[in-house]
Amino acid sequence: MILILFLAAFAYCGEFWHVEPGAGSMKMLSMPTEPRQAALAGAGIASPRNTGETMRNPLAGSVANSPVISFSKTEFSDNIGAGRTSMLAHSAFGAWHLTAGIESLNYDKIQGYTDDGLTTDGDFFTAGTIAAQLGVAKTFNSMSAGLTFRYANQQIDDYYEHGILFDGGVKYNLLKHFSFGAVFNNFGWIFSKADAEETVPLSVQAGITASYPLLFGFSGALSADLYRRNDSAQEFRTGLEIMYNELFALRFGYPAISNSENKALSAGFAIKLFFADIEYAYQNRAVLEANHVFGISLYF
Repeated sequence: MILILFLAAFAYCGEFWHVEPGAGSMKMLSMPTEPRQAALAGAGIASPRNTGETMRNPLAGSVANSPVISFSKTEFSDNIGAGRTSMLAHSAFGAWHLTAGIESLNYDKIQGYTDDGLTTDGDFFTAGTIAAQLGVAKTFNSMSAGLTFRYANQQIDDYYEHGILFDGGVKYNLLKHFSFGAVFNNFGWIFSKADAEETVPLSVQAGITASYPLLFGFSGALSADLYRRNDSAQEFRTGLEIMYNELFALRFGYPAISNSENKALSAGFAIKLFFADIEYAYQNRAVLEANHVFGISLYF
C-alpha cells in the first residue's frame, strides 16, 4: 500500500506528470480492453470480476482459481479506422496467480501527406501497437495485490518506439460489502530509435465498490473511482452492476470529466455459462462515436 501511495504521489508531483495535454504515447495501453471495464466507463477497479481485466487492472489476476483463457475484441467506429484484439491466459499455483497476455491495435492504411500538407495520391503508410505482459497476483486474507510487467512496441510508418512498463495495485475488502482499491498503470520508460523524448501513458486510479444482495436472487454493486492520466484531465468514474445469481449481469457507467465531448453513458451485459463467460459493452462518445467491445472467457 505504501508503494502504491508513493507512486501515486510521485505521478502527481514528479516529472512524469508535467506534460502537455494529449502528449502521451502508446495511448492504446490506457484503453479498456474488457467489456466490463468499458461498460462501467472504467470504474470498478476495486472489484474485478473477470481475469481478462488483468490487461489493465493487475488486481484481476487473483479473481479465478482455475485456468482461464480470455479473448476480447473492440470494433471501433469508422472515425477510427482500426481494430484491437487481446488474449490473456491465467493459471493458479497455490496462493499465487500467474497471467500472460498479448494485445494489438492496427490501423487501416493511412493516407500520406506532402510537406505542404497536401494529400499524396497513392502514398499510404501503416501504424500499430503491440504489447505483451506477464503478471503475478496474490490474496492475503482480506487484502490482495498484483504486479504486471509489460513490453510494448509502436510503429508509425518507419518510426518505431519501445516501452518497458509496469502496472501495480492493492485492494482491501472491508465488512463483506465494501472493497477499496488503488492501481497505477504504465509506469516506466519509452525509447525510440531517433532518441526523441516520448511520454508514457502513466495513470493512477483509486476507487471503492459497495456490493449488496437484493431480492429474488439479484445483487447490486456500485463503484466510484477517481482516475488521472498524466496528459489528460481528472475523471470521476461511476459504474453500476445488477447481477442475478452470478449468471447474468447488466452494467452501466458514466465518466464525469471536464471535457464534455467525452461524457457519454456506456452499457453492457454478461452471461455466465458452465464453461464460459460471454460479455458485451457499448460506448458512444461525441468524437469517437460508437464502439463495441466483445469478450469471452473459457474455463478449464
